[in-house]
Amino acid sequence: AYKGKQAGANSVIVLLETIEADFAETVVTAQQAEDRAQADFVELEQASKEDISAKETSMELTVEDLKATKKAIEEKTADLDSAQSLVDKAIQAIEDLEPMCADSAMSYAARVEKREEEVAALRHALCVLDPKSKEEECGGEGK
Repeated sequence: AYKGKQAGANSVIVLLETIEADFAETVVTAQQAEDRAQADFVELEQASKEDISAKETSMELTVEDLKATKKAIEEKTADLDSAQSLVDKAIQAIEDLEPMCADSAMSYAARVEKREEEVAALRHALCVLDPKSKEEECGGEGK
């Protein structure tokens, strides 16, 4: 019987066994790479969730701080308006009083003379109202 080329058949079987070994190695390598990628993904996903959570909390705190700051600004603005109103009223009061206190165009001698006239007028009024109380000032008119 014809036995063919048995030596050549061995090389085909060896080649197929080599291909099978390469495929098995490729499958193992691919599976290991897939497992590493899955683990990396899980780790990245967890880190991302933690980061997002931290940033959401930070944002909530920042929003609350912003609200508190805006409220404080409104209160301080109202306080400033109130204080400015008081200052404006005080300045107006000072301006209203200034003419009474300011040195007028009258000289010292004229002011002294005017004061003496006022005192004399007051003494005369006192004598008219109660002539007996101050007879020496009224000239004895009350008797």
